[in-house]
Amino acid sequence: MSIIVKLKKVGLKLVAEEIDLTAPREAKRVDLKRLIEESDVFKEDYEFVKTVIEQLLEETKTQESEHNGQLELERLKLERVKAELELAQLRTNASNSETSFNKCETEPCIDVFIKSVRTLTIKVPSKSEVWGYFFASLERELTATKMYRKGLRQRFC
Repeated sequence: MSIIVKLKKVGLKLVAEEIDLTAPREAKRVDLKRLIEESDVFKEDYEFVKTVIEQLLEETKTQESEHNGQLELERLKLERVKAELELAQLRTNASNSETSFNKCETEPCIDVFIKSVRTLTIKVPSKSEVWGYFFASLERELTATKMYRKGLRQRFC
């Protein structure tokens, strides 16, 4: 089985251009595959063609992973904006509510909510060696939050 099978039509056109073949514009995938396999370069220097195809596949994977990374980044930004919008709505509702809360009483709750949102939107590391740091920082945040809440309970109870 040939390595050419892994390529899409665009990839086949790029390989044909790389080995100095002229492919018709409306050529189908099968025609491009046949054109490459019947070329003198493919028959005489298969390793060169194989290297070109492997490089093309590697570039495609790299571009795809970069694209996925960008999509993930945009998704995280969107989640953060949603959380900030929710926070703004909560602040508006808190200020418009008829319950008489003292600003000193409601402010710590909002601060806790902000800190929780920031903790939950921490970027998750992609490399395995930074997981230790990630979990250590998350543990510190949780400990700080527990201590803060414990202090609030003692103050209000």
